[in-house]
Amino acid sequence: MTLVKICGIKNLTEAVWAGKCGAWAVGEVFAPSPRRIEAEEAAAINRELKDGILKVGVFVNEELAEVKRIVDYCRLDLVQLHGDEAPEYLAELSLPVIKCFSLKGPPDPDYLRRWRPYLYLFDTCSTAVRGGSGRSFNWEWLGELPPDIEFILAGGLNPGNVGTAVRRLNPLAVDVSSGVEYPGGGKDPLMIEAFINEVKEADGDVSR
Repeated sequence: MTLVKICGIKNLTEAVWAGKCGAWAVGEVFAPSPRRIEAEEAAAINRELKDGILKVGVFVNEELAEVKRIVDYCRLDLVQLHGDEAPEYLAELSLPVIKCFSLKGPPDPDYLRRWRPYLYLFDTCSTAVRGGSGRSFNWEWLGELPPDIEFILAGGLNPGNVGTAVRRLNPLAVDVSSGVEYPGGGKDPLMIEAFINEVKEADGDVSR
């Protein structure tokens, strides 16, 4: 099955519901964002979560020592980097790393391989925010990626388009934040459920 990550989780209710619906991971944002969560809040959530769902900490150009502190304090399973972190930065982290690349055009596989992350994440390039823009990029840019570049697809996904994305690109995982939120913010449980159901339905049409 295509894995699903629900990003921008801010409370235990959202995290538990995501797990019940079948999400692979939840993302907790420790960078400037309307979805930012304090380490104390994230730690409290993570203490209550079952082992079945992974906890991903999202950072943007954070000091390495602070990332390591939050990883330990919040019991994170993965780190997701959305900034300008160099390949050497990733090598200093003991956890698996998801490295985000905000695309302006088709990515260069040789350039991507310099980072050697656990997974690549492709998102929409925005001058206003680092992720969570709610806008899609041109999916055709990923059409020529070699099979060793396993990736998470993000950027403007929602229950209405994620099925098409899965069928067209066959990503390892999809990542959603604003696409399953109420207009005023906060995760909508019905939209989370609908999003994951659309992924499951699309998976039936995709051979791996």
